[in-house]
Amino acid sequence: MELQTCIKQFVMEYQFRMTPQVLRAYESTIQQFIIQVGLSFDKVTKSDIRKWLTYLSTEKGFKPNTINNKIAALKLFYKYCREEGVILSDPVKEIKHVFVEDKRPRYLSKEQFTQLRSLLEGRVQERAVLEVLYATGVRISELTAMKKTDINWTERYIVIPEGKWKTGRIVLFTSECAEHLKAYLESRTDNLPVVFAVLNTDGSLENNCNVIEEWFRYYSRQLGFKVTPHTMRHTCAAQMAQRGMPVECIQALLGHDKIQTTRVYAKLFDHARKEIYNEFM
Repeated sequence: MELQTCIKQFVMEYQFRMTPQVLRAYESTIQQFIIQVGLSFDKVTKSDIRKWLTYLSTEKGFKPNTINNKIAALKLFYKYCREEGVILSDPVKEIKHVFVEDKRPRYLSKEQFTQLRSLLEGRVQERAVLEVLYATGVRISELTAMKKTDINWTERYIVIPEGKWKTGRIVLFTSECAEHLKAYLESRTDNLPVVFAVLNTDGSLENNCNVIEEWFRYYSRQLGFKVTPHTMRHTCAAQMAQRGMPVECIQALLGHDKIQTTRVYAKLFDHARKEIYNEFM
């Protein structure tokens, strides 16, 4: 079987089990690997894969997490090929993932968050974005995909239909968040269904993710410390941990289902409890 035919069938097999972004990244990795190795995909050996991974690390300077993502792509593709009888043996089976240091997620202190809020005084849309990110802990992709009909104002929750791993969930928001979100929505003059809309001069939608990320780069320059939309996700988790919410509940609200993420947030939870202890001792 030709490589492109095999990749096409692989994509069709996993299109309903993975997000389009992850599947595209996996497909790109497989294509890049075969081109750079210069061999037919069914002739690749374990040694070829190890040489390629070394090249990515030493020559390209890829970080361990990036390399692990590429290993995951190859593992899934070759596992599929083996199951379909396209290859006799799996060359990636014995390739182990690169060790990644288990770092605690970075989040803002109360003082830093207060400074950030102060910076956004009078900026109705930007303040609403900040408050939703902080109150709900949603990812930026989930934020920009939100529709007005996803919001339940009475119960103060937002339905996230499909998260990173195609798992829907409900996130809660505070009365303060509701106040800023309503103020922003009432200031809108368009009839677009999305909650957050950055418009071009011709009235078309901008790439909201890019715009919001640029806002946060500006905040970082102004405040003197790094802050990103994902920092707010970690800040939300830290605040919930500091208030005594069990780590399992934090996971559910943030839409995580992997044991690796459990360990990361458990570490954040322990650090948050230590901060509370230091505050009172």
